[in-house]
Parts: sequence; structure tokens; C-alpha cells
Amino acid sequence: METPLIRPGAVQSPESPLRLAVHFYNAAEGNLAIQILATLGVPGDRIGVVDPDRMERKRGMVLAVECPDEATRVRAEDVCRRLGGEVHRWRG
Repeated sequence: METPLIRPGAVQSPESPLRLAVHFYNAAEGNLAIQILATLGVPGDRIGVVDPDRMERKRGMVLAVECPDEATRVRAEDVCRRLGGEVHRWRG
């Protein structure tokens, strides 16, 4: 196996997008939120899921949603709250 080539220079990371962490007590609500978030313009590959099998009580769901802009974040947060999710914001 060949040694990989390393290019010199600093790597600039893109501006960090807005993110949401949402806890749903019911996995069905979390699944519905995933479907609605896709219609709001959140790319499917930007939604992380912790499914019920990995939860402590085997119930509920946690979504990590990466929003491309502030307007999408506000709409996504509103949808998740209306579906019964506990929303936590952070910048990554």
C-alpha cells in the first residue's frame, strides 16, 4: 500500500450551518418530522437519526437537523415543536 500524499496548506472549513437537536418521545412523530423537513428544503443527508433501538428505554427518537439558512431553521423548529419535539439549538 502506498503512502498517501499530503498537500501543504491550511484547510478552511466552510461556515458552520445552523443545527437543531430534537428529541421526540414518540418515534412516529419523529418519522413524520423527517418527511416534513424534506419538504421544507432540508436535504435528507443532513438529518441524523438516533432510532428507538439505541435509546435508553427503547422509545422515542432524536433528530440532528442541519439547516442551510436561518429561515429554514425557523420553519424546521416550528414544525418539530408542533409535532411534540423538544428542540435544542446549537452552532457546530
